[in-house]
Amino acid sequence: MHTYDLVTVWRLPAPVPRVWRILSRAGEWPRWWPYVERVEVVEPGDERGLGARHRHRWKTCLPYRLCFELEVVHIDPFLRVETRVSGDLVGLGRCRLRGWGDTTVVRYDWHVHTARAWMNRLAPVARPVFQWNHQRVMAAGERALERLLSPPGNSD
Repeated sequence: MHTYDLVTVWRLPAPVPRVWRILSRAGEWPRWWPYVERVEVVEPGDERGLGARHRHRWKTCLPYRLCFELEVVHIDPFLRVETRVSGDLVGLGRCRLRGWGDTTVVRYDWHVHTARAWMNRLAPVARPVFQWNHQRVMAAGERALERLLSPPGNSD
């Protein structure tokens, strides 16, 4: 097993409540995030989403896919979500939102290890490539979400 500490920061042109509404609807991610192929609701969780479980299938920039389940283990609406990750990736994920005026900064922290044998065998030499791949997938999500948040007719 090889552990990865992955950090991604998005700066989005919208206030926190608007960003939260989109990010908290994981089942809709495949509609706007290019690398998310499928999100299946396994358990909806309570009224805030605590205990929710979603099964994800992601494609990547490289010729492989990842399948994993996220379970919400802590949630502070509009501020933070922590998840337990199982499947092809195992560990913990945290998403935090902070607002500055009409801008939202989203920080994703993943502390995961790979569970697929071929990834573990290649990790000593492929770690930088796996990290690059993660950054590209996340950057595509940021760009797609920026487009989704942009007002209609804005060509910036």
